[in-house]
Amino acid sequence: MGRRYFFLSLYFLLLFIGPVLRAQSGSDLTFSEILFYPSETNGEYVEIYNTSSTETIDLSGIKIKYYTSSSNFVTAFIGGSLLAPGKFAIIIQGNYDYENGFYKSLIPPDALVLKLSTNNFGSSGMANTTGRPIYLLNASDETIDAYTYTADNAAGYSDEKTALNKNNDSGNWTNSATIGGTPGFKSSVILMPRYSSGSLVINEIMYDPDTGSSEFLEFFNASRDSIQLAGLQLYFGSSGKCKLSDSFIILPPEKYFVLSSDSAIFNNYSWLKSETVLKIAGSLTLSNDGALLVLKDFYGTTLDSLSYSPGWHSKSVVITKNRSLERVNPHIDASSRSNWNSCAAAEGATPGRRNSIFAQNLSSEKRVTINPNPFSPDGDGFEDFGIINFDLTQPLSQVRIKVFDSSGRLVRSLAENRLASSNNSVIFDGMDESGQPLRIGIYILLIETAAEDSGNVTGIKIPVVIARKL
Repeated sequence: MGRRYFFLSLYFLLLFIGPVLRAQSGSDLTFSEILFYPSETNGEYVEIYNTSSTETIDLSGIKIKYYTSSSNFVTAFIGGSLLAPGKFAIIIQGNYDYENGFYKSLIPPDALVLKLSTNNFGSSGMANTTGRPIYLLNASDETIDAYTYTADNAAGYSDEKTALNKNNDSGNWTNSATIGGTPGFKSSVILMPRYSSGSLVINEIMYDPDTGSSEFLEFFNASRDSIQLAGLQLYFGSSGKCKLSDSFIILPPEKYFVLSSDSAIFNNYSWLKSETVLKIAGSLTLSNDGALLVLKDFYGTTLDSLSYSPGWHSKSVVITKNRSLERVNPHIDASSRSNWNSCAAAEGATPGRRNSIFAQNLSSEKRVTINPNPFSPDGDGFEDFGIINFDLTQPLSQVRIKVFDSSGRLVRSLAENRLASSNNSVIFDGMDESGQPLRIGIYILLIETAAEDSGNVTGIKIPVVIARKL
């Protein structure tokens, strides 16, 4: 009888302490983020994650083994702490004052932060190069988890795990989208939203500034929702690229963001300091001969693209230096030459403000509309362009658009065999074929359409009035 009670007691004891033993082993721990290449303002850290959904893990005796510039180094955490299921622990170098430094506002106040028993990650810190291993060891020096740096990091950016599990294949790790990483949070990759084409657009280009001025690009949120700028990347020229933001920045609908090559931009446009979301990007270099610009989100979706050219300036502008190219309407195709022209503002540019040549595109139930009509292409920044909107009954058609004077003479061809869908917009700048301003008067706009796989041609005529100040 005594032996029976002994074995029953032992059975229930094992049932009770079994989860504790499993928790003590740390087998459910995994690396979730590593900042091995710090900048001058932030420090090295390692983030671990408890993948268990039920077990709390005692971190006493847990160690990190990693490669320094010269040898492997093992260090333990200070004191014992309990890591709850589905929670993060951040292991930070012992001599780093994270409460008052870079991470003061980055690490959540309730995060489990553990300092190392030494002042640093080894005498020279973790190796700042890829291809170096790092190990998580339990109290018995058994390997719980291992990872080899794979991401090609810039200084201050961490390696983040994209899925919070024990898979350490290179496909489950990537560079953080924000400087300093996301210690205590899910990775920036998990938090990164996807955007559709046309949601954030390039709206103004200053590629040839004067001495003491700055190159810049202005972006406009053309969507109906806020856009997170972190993770968005601009590609310019043959090989240039830069991040739009190093941290999470929210850009509300119909607001502007400016990317400038240096801080001199504040000296030239007095309104910028209080009104604009702006980043200085020293790597931004825009060719005076024109170049391809491509804006992509974190997942590689192209949000906007165009190849700008000095020929997009108005022929009436003699000196284009320190004068930007502005987009007539941000909701119309960026690659269309007619949607860009010279800034008409006295300052030569309008970063962070509505473009001086902006033309509003008003909706209408009519099949063809021109907004505004009359319009006055005199370069004063007020109603200088007419936006022609036309709806087609076929999903795909070939379109010709011509402008005739009151005597029936052809003065301008706006489109020739252009492929068009059901809803279309074309910008008319009030110039003739040679680039000279048309005279004041009434003109006839003829839109001819031919549906795909059909020989039937339909024509639409509408008057357009060109006016100027007397």
